Amino acid sequence: MLLDGADKDRIGGDPQEIAEGDILPAAITDTGCERDLNEDRYAVVESVSGTAWIVCDGMGGQTGGELAAQLAIDAIRRDLENLPERPGEVALKSAILEANRIIVLRRQNQAFANMGTTIVASLFSDSELTIGHVGDSRAYLIRDGAIQQLTVDHTYVQELVDAGQIKAEEALSHPQAHILTRCIGAEPGLQVQMQKYWIWPVDDESQSSDVLLMCSDGLYSMISDGEISHIVSSCPPRRACIELVELAKKRGGYDNITLSIIPLPGELKGEPPAGHEEKLQKKKEKARRLTQQYSRYEPSFLRVASIIFVLSTLAILVTILAVAFMVRAG
Repeated sequence: MLLDGADKDRIGGDPQEIAEGDILPAAITDTGCERDLNEDRYAVVESVSGTAWIVCDGMGGQTGGELAAQLAIDAIRRDLENLPERPGEVALKSAILEANRIIVLRRQNQAFANMGTTIVASLFSDSELTIGHVGDSRAYLIRDGAIQQLTVDHTYVQELVDAGQIKAEEALSHPQAHILTRCIGAEPGLQVQMQKYWIWPVDDESQSSDVLLMCSDGLYSMISDGEISHIVSSCPPRRACIELVELAKKRGGYDNITLSIIPLPGELKGEPPAGHEEKLQKKKEKARRLTQQYSRYEPSFLRVASIIFVLSTLAILVTILAVAFMVRAG
């Protein structure tokens, strides 16, 4: 059984077909068959707050969408790399909001007034996994051939589904399926959907671990959830990326296609594993001790001011003596 509270689909496929060494994560982006530009972007960012995987689907016509997606990636990278360590949820949300701020400012230029981007991002920190998303790029959990959508689209048709006016399977073929209700850059007061999970170690060595898949709508609009699960469960991540893109293009490839496949070192759950809080407290205590230790060697403001005063006084005295000696010598 996957995480409670979301739909899941299953199709045949043997996870044991994946060799033990073929567990490295992979990502791919492709322009597709109809578009001239690839407005999608993906990135991996290493920081003191954790490792972030990001997928963006830009929009805005001409170079607007391409620029929006890249601006978002760059802003998130700067925020994560340049700020001190923070809890995963705080760090990821801060980075996405910074991306929104940058694009909102850029939209003031009329040439880019319609630019924006969706995003789905995951931040790994120890056993914690934080997911943030805006728009209709998705995150999926795949386990033992079954698949579950973790994110909920910010779209007009999703609101119709939630209201019971259409069925979920009718959403993608709806004539207004492309209308977003939320995206990065649309407004300053962006609401980022945040989710937090924990990765539990697998007790049984024969039990397969979970897989996280993130993608733009160019993938899931062409391929069913069951087919995605089957390919991911049957192939190593790199091979699965290639096969999914090729299948989407075979069926038309009307949009850019981007996805990342990240094997998890265990099973994803909605609650922390035993001992997680104790480990977290030890980590905080260690950080506090290091801060105190380093602070002993950091000179205080008064000490620095005193040193500067003494050195300045000595410099004045030396100058006076030098002038007096020159006058006497003259």
